[in-house]
Amino acid sequence: MKRAEKFFIQYLRDNNLKVTKERLMLLDELFESTGHLDADSLLFQLRHQGKRVSRATIYRTLDLLVQCGLARKSRLGREHYVYERVTPGKRHDHMVCTGCGKIIEFYDSDLDERQREVCMEHGFRPTFYSLQIQGLCAECQDSE
Repeated sequence: MKRAEKFFIQYLRDNNLKVTKERLMLLDELFESTGHLDADSLLFQLRHQGKRVSRATIYRTLDLLVQCGLARKSRLGREHYVYERVTPGKRHDHMVCTGCGKIIEFYDSDLDERQREVCMEHGFRPTFYSLQIQGLCAECQDSE
């Protein structure tokens, strides 16, 4: 965590942005989370802990964390965005239930290798990768 904090502080300073306790608190909160957070649930979580921060600060800080590479923003569903911390070297993909919104993370080394091969075959150097499969989870299928 300290490495991420140092990196974020340097990013803010390099871009002439203020290093505030709210921004660092949001970084801590994101990195302590093991799942996906949206801005509203993060706001609720912080207020429940007695911490004061504005919704605008949350959105701006999450965007800064994405810009500097410490967080990933994913659109899950039509208009629902979630954020998760980025751990270098630990890539994963998502299955999103269109019934209940459940998010299932997965990693498949064969799929990863095949994507690398396809990029090489086309002389393509990827800088970002995202795979999202939408459908119905087992629970939603059972309730049909």
